[in-house]
Amino acid sequence: MEIELANAEEFAVPETADCMYFFNPFSVEILRKVMARILESYYAEPRRIQLFFYYPSDEYISYLMTVEELMFTDEIVCMDLFPGEDPREKIAIFELDYME
Repeated sequence: MEIELANAEEFAVPETADCMYFFNPFSVEILRKVMARILESYYAEPRRIQLFFYYPSDEYISYLMTVEELMFTDEIVCMDLFPGEDPREKIAIFELDYME
C-alpha cells in the first residue's frame, strides 16, 4: 500500500491504484477533474476501484450519482464519533467495477 499527498487536479492516477480516500474533499469542479483522471486510469487498465468520500456534501453525492461508471455501494455513518448530529459525518463508498 502506498499513500501519496498530491494536488488532486494534476495527479496522474497510477494504473495500479485500486482504492482512493477523500477527506472533506474539494469543490465539485475539482472533483470533476479528479474523476476524469480516475476514469482515464481505469480505462487504460480496467480493474475494481473503490472510492471513499468522508464528510461529503449533498452536491458531491448528487454529482457522483451521475457518473455512469460509478456504483454507490455503501455508507458508513460516523455520527457517533463526534458530538452533535451532523448528517455529513459519514463515509460514502463508490466503486468502479471491472466486468469482463
